[in-house]
Amino acid sequence: MPQNLEPRTSKDLAAVARQLGREPRPFRVAARCTFGLPSVIENERARNMPTSFWVTCPSLVAAISRIESTGGVREAGEAAGAETVETIHEEHRALYGTRVAGVREGGNVKCLHAFTALGLAGAIPNAVAEWTLRRVERPYPEGACCTDASVEAPKT
Repeated sequence: MPQNLEPRTSKDLAAVARQLGREPRPFRVAARCTFGLPSVIENERARNMPTSFWVTCPSLVAAISRIESTGGVREAGEAAGAETVETIHEEHRALYGTRVAGVREGGNVKCLHAFTALGLAGAIPNAVAEWTLRRVERPYPEGACCTDASVEAPKT
């Protein structure tokens, strides 16, 4: 289990379970949306989960996915540069024991969600997250939250 996992509230647990569609592993809230609910979590450290930070907000996930689907992974990597991306991976390895999203050697971007989660969490501010967030038109919905926290968490 990671050090310093913040105690989660039942509201946070229900919101993340609703966002993921399943009971989450132990986590701490690393960033919140404009409605005060979790938008990025830090995962419990596990061998089968190389991603340290995870975007959970459905609206933000969808916005980043739209960027990825139009060639954003390649474009972000080119814009940041292989050396910069490699530096981010090495910093992540030093802090969390793995490269960002489990990427193998080389200055590659595999997942804009993982780099953006790192940036939003303040864990590793990085050029890939900045590039991505400049292209996100609306990270969070206007007027109402996309996660109904009043719904109970799924039972396991």
